[in-house]
Amino acid sequence: MVINIRQGTAEDGGFIIKDNIHITNRELETLALIGMGFSNGEAARKMGVSINTVRSHIWNLMKKIGATSRANAIVLAVQNGIIDIQHKRSLDTYVRGFDHYVLCIFCGKVSLDDDYKPATTEEVEINHIKYGMPVLPGCPTEGCRGNITETIDWDEVRKHHPEYPEVPKHGVVYDYDIKWFRGYPNE
Repeated sequence: MVINIRQGTAEDGGFIIKDNIHITNRELETLALIGMGFSNGEAARKMGVSINTVRSHIWNLMKKIGATSRANAIVLAVQNGIIDIQHKRSLDTYVRGFDHYVLCIFCGKVSLDDDYKPATTEEVEINHIKYGMPVLPGCPTEGCRGNITETIDWDEVRKHHPEYPEVPKHGVVYDYDIKWFRGYPNE
């Protein structure tokens, strides 16, 4: 499950609700992490803050919207159109700091690494003995023959192509130079 924070009208991307109360984007990010099952400690590490900051964000948000619990805060945020709950992660439901993108070197398209088809086994017979041979997770792009070992981490691609967006676009083919990927020395 992914909790998607909608863009609010406040300067920080948060929301101004009744009685001119400001819910900060950071409070909403904290609520999203907690709602996705992260502990206070895990959320603090992901956000680069202390556990007490996470607790403060949640407490402040609950007071502002009148929630009686964390779960109630999520329900109220959904009911008021502040957040959406999506059940499948994809390039269209980017969650900052949580999604890991990879570029397939065969088709040049970017996918979430979680979208790669699961590894399976294929039965083969060699000298009348049957073996279960592993089949690596395949690229989710239809018709592509690439597998998970033939991918480049999106952050690595962006080091060499800073003009590429932080969040890759769905269906776009990205170009890269095979020389830096394979570790060739600079020419």
